[in-house]
Amino acid sequence: MKKSPTAEIISVGNELLIGHTLDTNSHWMAKRFTRFGWTLLRITVLRDSLAAIKDGVTGALRRKPDLLITLGGLGPTHDDMTLKGVALALHKRLILNPGALAMVKARYSKLEASTGLTRFRRKMATFPEGAKPLPNPVGTAPGVMISVGTTRLVSLPGVPSEMKAIFTGSVIPMLRASKGEAPEEVSVDLVGIIESALAPALDRTRKAFPGLYFKSHPRGREGGIRTLIQLHVYSVDPDSSARLDNAIAYLLRELSKSAHHDPKGQEKPDKTVLES
Repeated sequence: MKKSPTAEIISVGNELLIGHTLDTNSHWMAKRFTRFGWTLLRITVLRDSLAAIKDGVTGALRRKPDLLITLGGLGPTHDDMTLKGVALALHKRLILNPGALAMVKARYSKLEASTGLTRFRRKMATFPEGAKPLPNPVGTAPGVMISVGTTRLVSLPGVPSEMKAIFTGSVIPMLRASKGEAPEEVSVDLVGIIESALAPALDRTRKAFPGLYFKSHPRGREGGIRTLIQLHVYSVDPDSSARLDNAIAYLLRELSKSAHHDPKGQEKPDKTVLES
């Protein structure tokens, strides 16, 4: 059985933790990891704090994901401190990276007549020693990549358009190279049953098909006229993909048995829609 490559995301920014900004970056990225057959193990949100970033990166590296991505904190202002926190975690110096400096200079030459690089602009080209820059085609701060043991650590800007551009140009090729297999998935809409009534049949199905993952999502109120549960089933490993339809059929049989033998007359599903 081929093990899927693993990843973690660390999102940095006080604005995420005070409710000012929604972390849509991690949501967008999670979809891409799944599409390319990677397993996203954890998403961590941290404050703009050197201690928090250092501890977060150190903890993630201790778990040894194949890829660790940090989001945010690469800009020129005082609260952009991700790379300094990464350097502390790696016990490395921060140095001016010539390749990154050239990228920053070229970008500003397109934005204004003067190409003068202030210390704030040079800050965006100051990397942990041993890191290399990743081109940012739509913004000023380059992405950063450094290998730490078996983990590739990539730092990306928090601005969504910049993150997506660097991720698409530099990270997706890494994901493709791993040749991971995306999980197969089916979804079932169950109408007329509440989640607590679904649980026993779902538990039996889960035990009968250990290679699959089952997740139920109640929609609407349990006391409503037409209760709805969206059930998602997807493969945990490639060998289990062919069993998805069998698992759904098994669950529906178990639900039918429960409905017919429930002495309290538990309401059974009146309609089931299978969508792939």
